[in-house]
Amino acid sequence: MKVAYISTPHLADCDIPLIGELQKKINLFYFLKVSESTKRLTLIKIESLNKRGGVYPASDFPELAYLANDIDLSKTYIVNLPGKHDWSISNLLTIFRMVCIILHKKINIVHLTWPPRYGEFFTYLLRTRIVITMHDPLPHSSEDTWLNRLHRDVCFRLLNDFILLNETQKEDFIKTYHMGAKRVVLSHLSAYTNLQNIKPQKPDVSNYVLFFGGISSHKGIEYLCEAMDKVCKKHPDVKLVVAGKGKIYFDLNQYAIYSNGHLVLLNRYLDDTELVGLIRSSLFVVCPYVDATQSGVIMSAFALNKPVIATNVGALPSMVKNGQYGTIVPPKDVATLASAINTLIENPQKIEAMMANIEHDYSEGKYSWKAIAQGITDIYAKKLSDSNK
Repeated sequence: MKVAYISTPHLADCDIPLIGELQKKINLFYFLKVSESTKRLTLIKIESLNKRGGVYPASDFPELAYLANDIDLSKTYIVNLPGKHDWSISNLLTIFRMVCIILHKKINIVHLTWPPRYGEFFTYLLRTRIVITMHDPLPHSSEDTWLNRLHRDVCFRLLNDFILLNETQKEDFIKTYHMGAKRVVLSHLSAYTNLQNIKPQKPDVSNYVLFFGGISSHKGIEYLCEAMDKVCKKHPDVKLVVAGKGKIYFDLNQYAIYSNGHLVLLNRYLDDTELVGLIRSSLFVVCPYVDATQSGVIMSAFALNKPVIATNVGALPSMVKNGQYGTIVPPKDVATLASAINTLIENPQKIEAMMANIEHDYSEGKYSWKAIAQGITDIYAKKLSDSNK
């Protein structure tokens, strides 16, 4: 079996450990679509791209050598997209070139991780071979634009095999997009284990609760700030760190923690060393989301054995498992969120027990990348068998 795994740097945290395990089982080629704006994201650190579009072997980028312990770089290709717009001729030709390489290699299965954008529609020439992971079965409220709906609608019309990463949204996904249940199969995420290999940068702050990740309106940060106003009255030595890039969509001045210095705002891109340092040194992580699917933030926290307080939205409850790896609270419920934060601050033995649970279950258990890779391999085998009938 030959597989082409096509993805982007945005998802490298979860792609790299999965690809590494899959390559132990099957002949898998990794095609990484990279543009000027994505060349330094998550685990991907490319210094400079070729000004000409094309598909280049990873060996042309010696700065990627650090990935050699995780994946087979001889089977890794950089799909260099130099155009600033999806419809640029250079990008269109590059995607077409990628398709030609895949056809030339006689690939049996093509695994996508996101619906192709309109500048990538040549990918659908491979549609009978494609399975696609839907990281967002239902779009976030802040990302439900007409263009994203177009990409999704085309995807759902042309493709037949979808992988969801949580069971919670399977029924809604099938109903919303009028799919037969046989078109949808389940997998799940594991901890972003590559973070364990990164030397942390010690933060300048201590004794803090951490929110990290992209800042947008569906993240519910305003409710966390209000909850921390209550927490800091009881625990004046505890701070909140909000770390991530994005526009602050609400007025910080209304919260006491902002004016009295109990809120540390790092409103910018964080490199991996800084992020790992922040997670490792935190008391625990909070995801106060208003809506969600699954969460890469939770998997980043779990990679470093940090418990998470999360809201009862999307698949977050099935990831956190209330009382096992963290605490689940209702969304937008400031009082309950504050109470959950206070409970963990006041009971460090609970944090230690949750950390032990995370370490045990995500290293070699059913939530490990090894187990997930076996499930994905079975999905590929069934797709190939069905195609040969």
